[in-house]
Amino acid sequence: MAIRTIVVGTDLGESGQRALQLALPTAVATGATLWLVHANEIGLNHAWPDLPLGARSAAHALRERFRGRFENSMQMLENERRRCEEAGVGCHTSCEDGQPWETILRTAVSVNADLIAVGDPAGAIGLPERLLGTTSERVVRQAPCSVVVACGRVKKSYEDARIAVGVDFSVHGIEAVRWARDVAKSIDGEVVLLHVVPHPIMESVLPREWTSVLEGLASAARSRLEQLIVSEGLHPDTKVQVLDGPIGKKLCNAAADHQADLLFVGSRGQGRLRGMMLGSTPQYCLRYSPVPVLAVRP
Repeated sequence: MAIRTIVVGTDLGESGQRALQLALPTAVATGATLWLVHANEIGLNHAWPDLPLGARSAAHALRERFRGRFENSMQMLENERRRCEEAGVGCHTSCEDGQPWETILRTAVSVNADLIAVGDPAGAIGLPERLLGTTSERVVRQAPCSVVVACGRVKKSYEDARIAVGVDFSVHGIEAVRWARDVAKSIDGEVVLLHVVPHPIMESVLPREWTSVLEGLASAARSRLEQLIVSEGLHPDTKVQVLDGPIGKKLCNAAADHQADLLFVGSRGQGRLRGMMLGSTPQYCLRYSPVPVLAVRP
């Protein structure tokens, strides 16, 4: 896991500060360069064609207001850049017109980012966000690299942190294990491997014959997790746990039960419609995880 460039999407508010709080120590530890990206959703290039003469002065005043906001954003980005460089991290800034998620993804592609950091999606719960996804959800779905989302409880320091990893034994899940292994080594932390045997049935109405089936699946999964510890070079004392039920909910609950500081999950980047119909583990975790989530891409 080599991290050379980290793109940080910031709204220059609390959400952006939380994203930078995760990205800055990561850059310090890895020697990565930061790109701080801010988007003006209505910017200087916004046009009002065919305005009547009486409205042109109002449009000019509004454009000047946008210009002032843009200059203020640039100054705030410059202040953040200086703070990063004072911490010993190389940092660039970018302020563009456009949708935040598009701007973040465009920058990530152009600078060949290894990691993207974005803020908490919890505040956006309106109908457009439910249908199309928040900025963080859209970034996770379409990102060319792994994405860390500053949801839940963000700590000042992640030394000795505990990392919970959702493992489904796919390519994406195995890559999440490798990220957790490498991060844990760099921060002297520990890893907990979690596997969920998925089923949508409530325990109170679970058919009797399912009990033995679930026990068999859980036993096989536990053996595979223990094999992963050896094959991927994790610490021999790495904990494993097998659960059953809705995957996202069980992972979030287990992260809380194990008092984890981070939750890593594999991300296939499936579309919003598929996620709404079939369920998406990263999507659920972004909304309900008690700690920051790293959505890992191979």
